[in-house]
Amino acid sequence: MIVLLITTVVLWIVVAASWLQRLYAMPRWFENPPASFERIRRQSKASRIFWLPIMALSLISSIASLIMNWGYPDIRTYMLIALACFVLNGVSTGLYFVKEILIFARMPADAPQTPALLTRTKTWLKWTTLRNVLQVFSAVFATMAYLHFIK
Repeated sequence: MIVLLITTVVLWIVVAASWLQRLYAMPRWFENPPASFERIRRQSKASRIFWLPIMALSLISSIASLIMNWGYPDIRTYMLIALACFVLNGVSTGLYFVKEILIFARMPADAPQTPALLTRTKTWLKWTTLRNVLQVFSAVFATMAYLHFIK
């Protein structure tokens, strides 16, 4: 039960942090590209220090919750959905979002602001919102699993 509770709490921390970042930090990252990409460079180390451990903990605790509750069909279903949303988010982050943000961060501040760059940053922001939604779904289904467990 404690692992399921930890999973739920950690996933909601991820949701809160990612929405705060999406609503407050990211708009500033992209307000005047590429000059504003300096903000990404300044936050890179702190972001890695926060995101890598919390995502690892989320994955490990989600898998542990699934394994420990495999014998409970409803909880298993909720955790499989939560884990699927989490993994889909992680795969998309690794294949697209991290790659793009690293390209943005390496771009010289005095590079020209082209229409292609503006389109690229808008696309990145639009799709990152979908990642946030997947994180919410993951946390909601983990919460459902936990609530089902404590019934």
